[in-house]
Amino acid sequence: MPENTINQKPARRIRHRGRGSQVFIYLGKQLRFFINQNDWKVLPMAAIIAALVSMVIRKRFFINMEGSLMGAFALTCVAIWNGCFNSIQSVCRERPIIKREHRSGLHITSYVFAHMIYQFGLCLAQTALTLYVMIMMGVKIPEQGFMTPYMVLDLGITLLLISYASDMLSLFISSLSHTTTGAMTVMPFVLIFQLVFSGGIIPLPAWSAAMSNYTISNYGLKAIAAQSGYNELPMITAWNTLEKMRDNEVGGTVSLGQILDALNSEPLQRRRDMKLLDSYTVGEVADMLNSADQSLHLREKEVTHTMTAREILNMLLTKEALQALRDREILPAAGEQPAITVEAVANALLTSPDTQALLDKEFGATMTLGQVLDSLHAQELVEIARNEKVNEPVTLGDIIDFAAGNQALQSKRDRTVTLKARLGDFFEMFGEEELKELVQRKTAEASRKPEYERSEDNIVSNWTMLAMFALLFAVLSILSLKMIDKDKR
Repeated sequence: MPENTINQKPARRIRHRGRGSQVFIYLGKQLRFFINQNDWKVLPMAAIIAALVSMVIRKRFFINMEGSLMGAFALTCVAIWNGCFNSIQSVCRERPIIKREHRSGLHITSYVFAHMIYQFGLCLAQTALTLYVMIMMGVKIPEQGFMTPYMVLDLGITLLLISYASDMLSLFISSLSHTTTGAMTVMPFVLIFQLVFSGGIIPLPAWSAAMSNYTISNYGLKAIAAQSGYNELPMITAWNTLEKMRDNEVGGTVSLGQILDALNSEPLQRRRDMKLLDSYTVGEVADMLNSADQSLHLREKEVTHTMTAREILNMLLTKEALQALRDREILPAAGEQPAITVEAVANALLTSPDTQALLDKEFGATMTLGQVLDSLHAQELVEIARNEKVNEPVTLGDIIDFAAGNQALQSKRDRTVTLKARLGDFFEMFGEEELKELVQRKTAEASRKPEYERSEDNIVSNWTMLAMFALLFAVLSILSLKMIDKDKR
């Protein structure tokens, strides 16, 4: 009996068992999600957020310390927000499918790696869109970069790393969560932790300061602040506060005794050697006056001195230096008639009713200061005595000792003095522009922070930490999904 041969189909070969092949399969799946599941909406959202933030920071970022720190914090928040909401639902929404496919041969590493590639592309698009919107909104980003030839590229690398590290953090949370509701419930707490413990805008107490080392925001903020040149910029808060107080009155009533006691206070005693007035030579004083003349035109100032005839006669009669002139005879004695002296004529003129109108008439002349100096041969005198000292240096200790040893001052300790002035008067007295520059420079020096130093080592170390965060959370995502089969639900 002939054997019956049964035609059986060969067993179907299982395709795409390799890890590389599965990466491309799931990458294609993510692209379909982007189109069909409205994942593309994260791009216009990123543009809207960037526009809102740009309206706030565009007049401050890269301009001053406060603006750069605020801008660094705002951009860090933008990047974290974008990254977190890219992937917070990407795993948990298809958890049952992943579980079933894992039992059928899905490699978790391929699945996560596909997500890493897709999310990196998404973060890259968001970063480019954010920078474009910032420029269109008027944020003045310097052309010259520090790490690369272009500052926009420097800033783009930092924003991309912040966004991608945050994306991988959300991917890890999504891998742990069983439902999208659970993932979205956890997300606000993660964002709050990242922003509060960034260590930038919000001062942290000593016990919690170390927690900022475990946040993505800390390293992102430090990188952006360093790139913006935080430590090299002026600080304007203190001066703006003083400017608003321009019309405020300062001062009050104090006694001379209080002033003298304040001179003997310990803080001033520690500064006895502080020079209040340097020693100057005649030449140095002349040079300073010449500099002032160039801007103030002092030689052109008119000097007018007027006196009445009465004042001249009174001065003639009272000044001891004019005694010889007073005794000079105008007419010698003749017989019984005594000699007529200058003093007698002056007294007669002062007492005669007929001369009173004439005595009150003013006499004088008007000359420029330059004419006065030229008449005194001032320039020749300066050259002769150029190296002669005009004064000895005066220290705070000299003032204190003078006040303590002056009996006239000590006897008037109860005398009160009322001092009141507008703050704006002091600005004008000391020079507003010079005072503004001093306040801004000193407050900037006091606000310098080593962690915001604009150096290659500092920026690269922060970039490295952000990259390590991204890698760490990707590995944790793989480990958490490896245990998906143990999920009882």
